[in-house]
Order: sequence, then C-alpha cells, then structure tokens
Amino acid sequence: MRYRYIFLLCFMLLGTSCESTEELVAPPADLLSKDQMVSILIDLHLAEAKMSYTGSRKADSIEIIFRNYERAIFDEHSITDSTYFRSYEYYLEHMDQMERIYTAVVDSFSVMNSLEKAKDLGIANR
Repeated sequence: MRYRYIFLLCFMLLGTSCESTEELVAPPADLLSKDQMVSILIDLHLAEAKMSYTGSRKADSIEIIFRNYERAIFDEHSITDSTYFRSYEYYLEHMDQMERIYTAVVDSFSVMNSLEKAKDLGIANR
C-alpha cells in the first residue's frame, strides 16, 4: 500500500515537471509560422522522396544531393537553415502544434495523390 503512494507521488511530480518545462520554452524570435513550416516540410519530404530515384546507392552521394535540395528549398522560402532548425526544435517541444503541422502535411500529400490519380484516370479515359 505504501509503495502505491510513493509511485503516485513520483508520477505526479513527473507530470508537473513535464508541464512546467513545456511552458518555459519560449518561441525563437524568428519562429516560422505553422503555414510556413507546412510548406517547407512538404518541399523537404518531396526532396527526400526524389533521393530514391537518383540511381545512386552511395549514402555520401545521396547526402550531398539532398543537402543541395535542402539549401535550394531554404533559399526559395527566403529562410536560413538555422531559422528552420530552431523553429523545428520549438515545435518538437510543443507536440500539439507539431501534430497539427504534420496533419496538414499529410493532408496536402493526400490531395496531391488524389489529383495525380485523377490526372492519370483522365489520360486513360481518352
């Protein structure tokens, strides 16, 4: 019986310490908006997908190609890599917000996939 109270006390302390940590994490001054993060993540995941079609099996070569894509994506969005990574780390500390961001990313890919399938069906029906 005594161990239950000790366990319960430890669990409550752990729970309150996690809450206070999340509240203390301040957003960086250059925090990207959720919409910006969605757009950048879509581009980054598409770039990652392209890596499987490079024909290269060498990890170093794929890494170099991806870093070039990544740099171009950051330039296209007019941000620095450090701004992206600080924002990503912030959203990782606030998982409810990160979940909403990735839900939007997945939804966007679903729409892209549906449009591609409809396009393929339109070509096949000619």
